[in-house]
Amino acid sequence: MIKNKLGIIDMHVHSSCSDGKKKVAEIIEIALKNDVSVLSFTEHYNLGSYKKAKTLANDKIEIIPGVEFGADLACFGMSNKHVCHIGAYYPSYRIIKVFDMFETSRSKCVKSTLKKLNNLGIPITYSAIEKNARKPASIGRFDIAITLAKMGYSDSPVSAYGDYLDQGMPGYVSREKLSPQDLIYQIRVAKGVPVLFHPKSLKMNFDDMFDFLYFLKKCGLEGLEVYNSHHTYEQVDVFLSIANKLDLIPTVGSDYHGIVGQEIELGKGINNNLNISDYSIITRLKERHHSINNYED
Repeated sequence: MIKNKLGIIDMHVHSSCSDGKKKVAEIIEIALKNDVSVLSFTEHYNLGSYKKAKTLANDKIEIIPGVEFGADLACFGMSNKHVCHIGAYYPSYRIIKVFDMFETSRSKCVKSTLKKLNNLGIPITYSAIEKNARKPASIGRFDIAITLAKMGYSDSPVSAYGDYLDQGMPGYVSREKLSPQDLIYQIRVAKGVPVLFHPKSLKMNFDDMFDFLYFLKKCGLEGLEVYNSHHTYEQVDVFLSIANKLDLIPTVGSDYHGIVGQEIELGKGINNNLNISDYSIITRLKERHHSINNYED
């Protein structure tokens, strides 16, 4: 049982288990220092940090299992400039099926990228990437960038990514993703609670945003990340209004990555624009999870 439910809530955090820069233990320490009492490690496409975080937090912080997925908006006629990320809270083991879908897509993407780079005259091999990879069992685009830098094609992995692998660059390959509605369906099959993250990234006006979220609500969306480090107070008001009208849970997430020089602080956001301690958010999330969990397919 968690001793303090009145501390800060942060439901969107990344560690080195995905693209964050700090280890789970470091983040737990920061969370305790910042009076965070509810925390969710929403790694990209994996639950690798959950058990360790739960063990380290003990009864001092309530750890909510979560995952972050990217969705493809092509079916809505939108480009990659419109980012759609959906989180899954409290998923069951069935979420592994969704992980497998993305892992297959990642593998195809890496192989296609190598082929493009080889055609450019760059003799990069899969074995070389495995040798330099952060996690050899789960190789991604940035691991290719690390190898390109080590081979002398760029000054750093970041530069290599920008020069060769980013969108519009000669080695870029678009990764296959599920549509938002299909992703929401798969999350619910895995008994998870689907929540749309950082709606600002959708780059929509109010009417389009409302219509889009209305559609996703009909598909089974349960929450909207109203409170995010990158949202202005005006945007928070807009997103909160939409969440209330559509009966979506208004969740809170700093999207903390622990990047040096980045202004985001765990639980507090940018210039303390978060600091949300409304535990009814978690209560409602648990109620939706209970409802989904008891739903018979």
